[in-house]
Amino acid sequence: MGDRLKGKVAIVTGAGSVPGPPDRAPIGNGKATAIMFAREGASVMAVDIRLDAAVETKRMIEKEGGICSVFRADISQDMDCKAIAKECIKTYGRIDIFHNNVGIGPRKPGGILEADKEDWDLIMNVNVKGIFHTCRAVLPKMLKQNRGSILNISSLGAVFSPYPKLFIYNISKAAVNTFTAAWLLNLQTRKSG
Repeated sequence: MGDRLKGKVAIVTGAGSVPGPPDRAPIGNGKATAIMFAREGASVMAVDIRLDAAVETKRMIEKEGGICSVFRADISQDMDCKAIAKECIKTYGRIDIFHNNVGIGPRKPGGILEADKEDWDLIMNVNVKGIFHTCRAVLPKMLKQNRGSILNISSLGAVFSPYPKLFIYNISKAAVNTFTAAWLLNLQTRKSG
């Protein structure tokens, strides 16, 4: 165990992993991040839409002597995101790090002509609107503390589209990049004005 994050509280969304190949345990970005934050001394709130996946992450963290709680939430829902922040404050008293990891791809991959509007709405609601909801939920707490870090996870697909059949996903992740740059500028403008 390290101590770079000792005394810090981190929320990680998408902290579980979707089932992968049967020959190995699934470990996605969110689960790996939650484990690494705990290894560095942070108390972690593992958030996932699949509670069982978050519980598995918690089990792995606690097996190594780390501190972790779990919370089930759908980040495309504003009330769920507010509940994430409220629960973290109730459990740990603060929010130092918010790792926005959730991202989904299309159910049916395809380009502009193959993509369907249901996939468009679902992906934009999770990948873009979810970032909006979560940032708005945790940012007031961080401003009140006068510190905190928000990490919005994007994708190579946002700047380079090696897989044209992930058309909607690539657009959603480009929106995450623009959102992150825009809200940071907005926050800086608020502080100076």
